[in-house]
Amino acid sequence: LKRFEMAARDPISTGWPRMDEIVKGGLGKSELGVVVAPTGAGKSMVLVHLATQALLQGKTVVYYTLELKDTTVGQRFDCCITDVPLNEHMQRQKEIIAKVKDLIVKEYPTKSASVSTLKNHIEKLRKRGIEPDMILVDYADLLRPPRSTGEKRHELEETYEGLRGLAQSYEIPCWTASQTNRGGLNAEVITMEAISEAFNKCFVADFIFSLSRTVQDKQANKGRLFIAKNRNGPDGLVFD
Repeated sequence: LKRFEMAARDPISTGWPRMDEIVKGGLGKSELGVVVAPTGAGKSMVLVHLATQALLQGKTVVYYTLELKDTTVGQRFDCCITDVPLNEHMQRQKEIIAKVKDLIVKEYPTKSASVSTLKNHIEKLRKRGIEPDMILVDYADLLRPPRSTGEKRHELEETYEGLRGLAQSYEIPCWTASQTNRGGLNAEVITMEAISEAFNKCFVADFIFSLSRTVQDKQANKGRLFIAKNRNGPDGLVFD
């Protein structure tokens, strides 16, 4: 039964063995994973790490950025995949180009793209013979809602529902991120209660983990991961 479940989900590793063990191999087909963190804690870097692990497994990855420039995101991928330091990036372009493959980075201005926009882009890729194995959205809170309701929490809920629907439509995993409220800025452990605006969007996700870094953690180059929700295994676990 376990082998059948793994084959059905076809999970893509997170690159962290203990987390893979907890989530039964990684994020699977049609599943939505969310990284929760306060501003400046490293949401985008975590998403780049997760995408890099998929690339290293030979997967085709589409990364949508709604906050950072595509060139900035591209440089982060280059360094993450090749271990070339950022300050040597320009001098070692040929080495980097030879290693970085099967990655599409698409930039949209904040609130200019909706889930439908992403779907249209994926369809264009498929017409060109490119079949994504994983989608990442940096980050969902910056997508344009499917309709304006005047209630931000309802709009966010619908956006996350749309993202999970996108993952289900193409039967691939989708990772995104969410920003915490002010209470998460210097918290040692960030729980789901600290997610900004719409707690109900947590109900849509299959896997949620938070990244917390206090001032002292940043000075020591440390932080904490908290498994907040896990449909495929245990949650409530904290990792340094």
